[in-house]
Amino acid sequence: MGKASSSGAAAALRSSYTGLKLAILAGICGGVPGSGDEADEMILGDVIISKSVIQFDLGRQYPDKFSRKDTIHDNLGRSNLDIRSLLAIYESDFGRGRLERGCADVLEKVQRKAVKERRRTRYGRPPPSEDSLLKATYLRLHQDWDQTGCGCSNSGGCDAAARTSCLELGCDQGHLIFIGNVASGDTVMKSGDHRDKLAQEHDIIALEMEGAGMWDQIPCIIVKGVCDYADSHKNKKWQPYAAIAAASVTKALLERYIQEDTPRSMQSSSSSGGVARQFNNTGNGTQNNNSGDGKQYVAETMTFN
Repeated sequence: MGKASSSGAAAALRSSYTGLKLAILAGICGGVPGSGDEADEMILGDVIISKSVIQFDLGRQYPDKFSRKDTIHDNLGRSNLDIRSLLAIYESDFGRGRLERGCADVLEKVQRKAVKERRRTRYGRPPPSEDSLLKATYLRLHQDWDQTGCGCSNSGGCDAAARTSCLELGCDQGHLIFIGNVASGDTVMKSGDHRDKLAQEHDIIALEMEGAGMWDQIPCIIVKGVCDYADSHKNKKWQPYAAIAAASVTKALLERYIQEDTPRSMQSSSSSGGVARQFNNTGNGTQNNNSGDGKQYVAETMTFN
């Protein structure tokens, strides 16, 4: 977990696969509430795809503020033309809808297989009542919450009036895919107030912890499932489902990438074994990112056949 680990993995991939065309960093992330329009607002279980990556914890800490280094020499670069062209397809309503349907098909197969084989993790979606969004300024006061200590707030902490669940809102429980800027850093974000300030300043849709270490080293896309809202009420209930949602989108995306990129990338890489064989999981499985505990969901538990 973190930029150092992903940077080392990217360096190993680059030296082992000199013809690497695309790597996908799949895992989980903290989502930014309010991403999307009123009809398609981000909720837990949705999936984000990176258009660009912003390293939000690189800068200088002054007595009264943190100043991020954002000069042209400090910012991470843009994706190559092939990746930008691929993402442009999925930014259209037609392309995104096709990818969402492909994700739903893959996820259904995985869930059926998990039930059939009586696996401990069934990858079922938690009930809507477990998806609660609180005001950004509210902090949890309970000492035993997730064994991470407590926060304090003049507003009285976990006031039930500040919590709105998807059950109450009647959220659409289908998978939505969001493409946009992703914030990455070694800092675990557990503050709704700081999250919203970052989102307003940099127009981000999610926060995670590995992308910055890989982004400039190899051609890559970040695909992550939203398991929390990066606030003080962060917990692990949605992590397995968010992880398998990201894995399902990854498989659906790769299937379309291979078909649509055949005329150029696959022919040029035929001597090195093809694009599909060059795709590698860069972190020993789909990682539990932005959670602060380093736990991993290993890819062996996420078969698709």
